[in-house]
Amino acid sequence: MTQRGEHAGHGGRGAREAPGAGPLAVLDERGVVLEWSRTAERLLGVDRARIVGRPVTDLFARVDSRTLREGVTVGPVRAEGGPVRWGLWAAGPLPGGLRSGVLEAVFTQSPVGLHVLDTDLRVLRVNSVAVGMRGISEERIVGRPIHEVYARYDPLSIESTARDVLATGVPVFDKQLRGHPLADPRREHVFSASVFRLEDATGRPLGLVAAAVDVTARERAQQRLAVLHRAHERIGRSLDPLKCARELARAAVPSLGDVAAVALSDAVLRGPDSETDPERDPTVRCAAVWPEDSEDLPAVGAAFGPDMFGGPADRLAARFVPAGAAGPALVVPLAVRGVLLGVACFARPRRTDPFEDDDMRLAKDLATHTAVCVDNARRYEHAHAVALALQGNLLRPAPRDRSGGQPAALETAHRYLPTGRGRGAWFDVIPLAGARVALTVGQVDGRGPEATAAMVQLRAAVHALSALDLDPHELLARLDDTTHRRNEERTTFGEEGRLTAQCVYAVHDPVTETCAMARAGRQSLLVGLPDGSWRPSPLEESAVLGAEGPPFAADEFPLPPGSTLLLLSGSLPEDATVSGAPGELRLDELPLDQAAVLVARTRALDPEDVASWEITPDLSSVSGARRHTTHRLEQWGMGESTFAAELIVSELVANAIKYGTPPIRLRLIRNRVDQTLTCEISDAGSAAPHLRHARAGDEGGRGLFISGELSERWGVRWADQGKTVWAETSLDD
Repeated sequence: MTQRGEHAGHGGRGAREAPGAGPLAVLDERGVVLEWSRTAERLLGVDRARIVGRPVTDLFARVDSRTLREGVTVGPVRAEGGPVRWGLWAAGPLPGGLRSGVLEAVFTQSPVGLHVLDTDLRVLRVNSVAVGMRGISEERIVGRPIHEVYARYDPLSIESTARDVLATGVPVFDKQLRGHPLADPRREHVFSASVFRLEDATGRPLGLVAAAVDVTARERAQQRLAVLHRAHERIGRSLDPLKCARELARAAVPSLGDVAAVALSDAVLRGPDSETDPERDPTVRCAAVWPEDSEDLPAVGAAFGPDMFGGPADRLAARFVPAGAAGPALVVPLAVRGVLLGVACFARPRRTDPFEDDDMRLAKDLATHTAVCVDNARRYEHAHAVALALQGNLLRPAPRDRSGGQPAALETAHRYLPTGRGRGAWFDVIPLAGARVALTVGQVDGRGPEATAAMVQLRAAVHALSALDLDPHELLARLDDTTHRRNEERTTFGEEGRLTAQCVYAVHDPVTETCAMARAGRQSLLVGLPDGSWRPSPLEESAVLGAEGPPFAADEFPLPPGSTLLLLSGSLPEDATVSGAPGELRLDELPLDQAAVLVARTRALDPEDVASWEITPDLSSVSGARRHTTHRLEQWGMGESTFAAELIVSELVANAIKYGTPPIRLRLIRNRVDQTLTCEISDAGSAAPHLRHARAGDEGGRGLFISGELSERWGVRWADQGKTVWAETSLDD
């Protein structure tokens, strides 16, 4: 016998320990046996009645000495307040091999299925759990080879694993086995098996122990979580009801069924233009199937009427199961707030295992998530359609003159795609005084109706500011102020996010053959020259509207007749190139993801349609200005317009002489395309003229009032040095 350390916790005579945990026997200080456990009876083959009260040396007469020396250890047992006691414990290889008391307890009490195999891989013993898991009696298992016992669980792989463990001694853990046990043949079960080798004291293999646990519930729970995770990742990524339906069918196979099909209501499939209501018309059509090439499924587009959802609800499921198949089918509704948006069907035409409660919960979770995604997609489509309608109706084509032709200064073409990459994009061609034309393209960074609303506000602001005849850089600066004020309003009302936008604003002057331009953001703009060459990005990128940054990029450059301006709502790809003569550029050759594209080819005004004179700063010059005007109008064949033009010129020249600063210059511009006459008076003064309503007794103060009454519109244009007051009248009148 070997000696072991001191042990505590022995409670004295009559105490009992769990098998394999307490001592086999308890001795007093003289070696007399005080207690003898049942385990000791089985282990050493000595009845309790024959040894209790006798010296432990009597064991040598009844038990082989090698068994006591190698199989039992002795050590002190401390008892509080009592005499010293000695205990015997089992240690090392137990006599009788597999007849150990510990092993016996394991086989009778373990919740794990156990098989003990010999070196020929035949079953020597099984426990009750293993018998129940396989549905075969112990008599039919013991003595049979392992490949027969596991005939329903890939027997060749199991036998190969067992032989490897027997040969190498390296255990195998958590080897998953799938099959249909006789105890439950309709359901597939999953077992986690571990195999390790039994050895004697010399390391010689005695056999194998195979332990198996039924982990079907765990695996199915993990599988359901994985299916839900994949479904939440895929379903709803695209705001397209058809893609949502397809991803649902795809996610459900093979976890829920061999095949799956999803049908959606007509109201969902037809989108915002649908006149049907899912609450009144529950007709659905097959929107997706999986596998897509399965012959067990109905054709995409097949209709199912409301009778399919009556008493015999299995009618719909029967459409998904091939004739003669015994497999079950499960149908779940896709509904949100009580409104039926569609149905999903999962069928098992090649399986017999029924749908269980967990399957139904998974199907319901998938259907609920898909219904929410489909409803979101439906609502987004409606909001998107509203946004597109707003953008499409609020943006008008390039303006025409009174005869229906293009403006005199430009020939324009445009393309507008509200579904492009630019969200709230806009473009405009705005006629200005003196035959000049403003071109603008912009886009709001955002989506949906909110971006559309911001686009409308900024576009209206551009129109209002252009009427002030501002320099392009000054116009963008004021538009930036408008954007900042709108952001302050958003903050006041607790709205999240910051409104930003990009804009290019250019003014072409056909008289001076120049273009003044300013840029906020990264929008692409190109200038094509008459010789066929292209000048990319005449302005550097600058801060966007609504953000802090340096002043906006601005410049004025010559733009000869026959040049082309190309303005886009977004940025061109780095590898994009524009080729071809400017006059031959085609809109359909430009990037398709641009929401707004504006192309303008410049023209020059005939020099014969422009007349100008230097005005001496003396009131006597007013009559001379009237004579010059009358003479030029007669040369142009416009004698019928002389009276109104004389009055306008008289009042503008007199006002400039009185309140302006020399030099003073008068210019007349005839626009034969628009049939307008523009009278301009320029001076170096910075005083802003304003229209006054003179009182009855006043001798003056009616100049601008008379000019405003006789002209269709008038205004002031500021320059670096001075200002220009202009009035425009229609030649048709």
